[in-house]
Amino acid sequence: MAATNRKPKKAGSRAKQRIVRPKSAVKPAIKAARKEKIDPGWTWDDVYPLSQGVRHGQMIFVSGQVALGPDGQLVGPGDIKAQTHQAFRNVAAVLEKAGASLKDVVKITSFLTDESTFGQMMEARREVFGEELPASTAVVVKQLAQPDWLIEIEAVAIKP
Repeated sequence: MAATNRKPKKAGSRAKQRIVRPKSAVKPAIKAARKEKIDPGWTWDDVYPLSQGVRHGQMIFVSGQVALGPDGQLVGPGDIKAQTHQAFRNVAAVLEKAGASLKDVVKITSFLTDESTFGQMMEARREVFGEELPASTAVVVKQLAQPDWLIEIEAVAIKP
């Protein structure tokens, strides 16, 4: 009897079967989304190495916004509600440039410098969002990049 390279089959073992799926069941390749910088047109931010927002597919990421007006001047020094409203106006301006609005926001993160102002910030937030509240995180920090800034807000939105 000649020697073979075949291994003997074990009792009860099955031969491997190749599964062939019809072409209609094959998923098409997903085209990679391109990142797109969002610039609301403010001139005061041109010196900073950042994007005020980035769109990637349906998702829009808004960088932390503070209470600077379009002219780069602080709005509402010492007033957490005024600064919160201005920060949300800035978030809205970035979203608008991306073809979205505050209604498309699914998550916000707020950075506060004084925990005693949390309630006032929440009042301002409710005034901005009404009953359609996004998921949210609030963090108390020692200080923001400038000592007069009381709040910074970043957001994530989804716009098909």
